[in-house]
Amino acid sequence: MARMHRSTSACASAAAAGAGESGVIASTAAPEQQPPQQQQHKPAGSIDWAAKRRKRLVEDLSQAGRKMGGRYSDPSAIEAGIEALELLIPGFQIDLERIKASEWVRIVTDPSSAAIKLVVLKTAYPGADLAKILQEKPGLLLQDVSVLESNARQVHSLLEGARDRDALLTALPLLLEPRTLISVLITVEKWYFKKKDPIAVLEADPDLIRRAEACDVPLEPVYINEDGSWMAPSLNYKEKRTDWQAYIDRTVYKQKD
Repeated sequence: MARMHRSTSACASAAAAGAGESGVIASTAAPEQQPPQQQQHKPAGSIDWAAKRRKRLVEDLSQAGRKMGGRYSDPSAIEAGIEALELLIPGFQIDLERIKASEWVRIVTDPSSAAIKLVVLKTAYPGADLAKILQEKPGLLLQDVSVLESNARQVHSLLEGARDRDALLTALPLLLEPRTLISVLITVEKWYFKKKDPIAVLEADPDLIRRAEACDVPLEPVYINEDGSWMAPSLNYKEKRTDWQAYIDRTVYKQKD
């Protein structure tokens, strides 16, 4: 034990002597300095884009409302109407590219009317995604209830043979207009030389019409008679075609009279 004590003391004395020679005192050594903390900056992703979008939307509609005058010129009513409409239709956002700002003002300043029309649409098309449909065709909210109901009856009749009518309408909201629906059905039937059911074709490939629109392929016209009935030239094409058209149909398209 005495030998170990002397050895430990010698080590301590040597360490102290070494420290004294170097002029460094361990107990008074300055602590290691930490680098100054840099100021934290908010990442760009922290911007509240939804709030910025809402502010810009309120400004645009308020400007349109001031031009319209009357009850449409109240910015607080417009802002409240925007919130009410987007709450009524989860997932829906007002898009100024679809219809005019003045038309949006008419919609948002009468949210009770919009709610009634939503009920009419949901009743007529219970399986449809109304948020998706109205995102593409918000003008439906400008139509009278009687027009929406009348159109729904015609659409139901025209798409009676559909496997899933509401899914097709969700994929192609333009078909909610009877006149357009008739035009599309006639056009598709003509493309396939009346050998395929146009409704079945559309259900199998609803993007067919969007591709045609992208290529500026025209749809067959549909006209409204004075008595309100529809007239589609292609429906009685065989009765109105000329001799040379009948010849081409028989020889080229192998159609029977």
